[in-house]
Amino acid sequence: MIRILVLAVTALVVKSEEEVMRNLTTVTWAHAVNNKTYLDAALASDICMLEADIVLGTIIGKEGPPIPVMAHPPATSSDLSLADFLSTVAKYNNVNSKQKGVKLDFKSIEAYEKSQELIAQYSKPQITFPLWLNADILPGPVDSTTKPVDPVKFLELGAKHPRAVLSVGWTTNYGGSITEGEYSGEQIGTMLRMINEHRINQTVTFPVRAGLAANSQPVILDLLRETSSLNCSMTVWSSEGDHVEVNRLRALILTVGLERTYLDVPQDLAAKLHLPPPDAKKN
Repeated sequence: MIRILVLAVTALVVKSEEEVMRNLTTVTWAHAVNNKTYLDAALASDICMLEADIVLGTIIGKEGPPIPVMAHPPATSSDLSLADFLSTVAKYNNVNSKQKGVKLDFKSIEAYEKSQELIAQYSKPQITFPLWLNADILPGPVDSTTKPVDPVKFLELGAKHPRAVLSVGWTTNYGGSITEGEYSGEQIGTMLRMINEHRINQTVTFPVRAGLAANSQPVILDLLRETSSLNCSMTVWSSEGDHVEVNRLRALILTVGLERTYLDVPQDLAAKLHLPPPDAKKN
């Protein structure tokens, strides 16, 4: 039996859309939904959001020019194309009241550019399931050398899909022997400048790595305050084994607010945070 790796499990079943809006940490995630087997299993589960990676590549056993397929680098082949991924999710949502959302993680600007016609089909107003367009568009801590996705092209093309949530973050170099770091004022300021210069006028979420975000409360609060008109949020994520100052991270999440924080971290870290239960209401 295929096991879906589920992170950020604070509640497996979300009771209502109203509850989700009060507490975004109740949203649950399936990761690397990059083949047909995982996709079928994720759709059959109680997971809310399906995260999948997109590269330019080929369908296994078929020849032809590169197309957007579901795979994580260095892989460039899959049994699932982006077109089939989106159509399968749409068909599921057409016959089920509890909608599954998708977070499309683009690994190159070329894959993103080649996906524009497909994205447009599912960003029409009559399509209601959540659609996130994600990429690391700026270099981040700790002196990350991973090449970001072109920020100008990503934002310009993303603005053509106003229904979609833009999930824009930073590359990171953290984990293992690297246990200290933070988002700098310059890194946060560059993101804010990019958002303003491209006159982004749609919902935005900022993915921030838990171990780094815990040490960066002042600058993250500045970013969220300056982009509050965009119905902005932060998406706290973490890799297995990352060093995280739990008390600092909890303080950040509660300061930002559960209604503005998605939580996408390993289950053991989520449990240590001792966040209010899903049905908790603000006084």
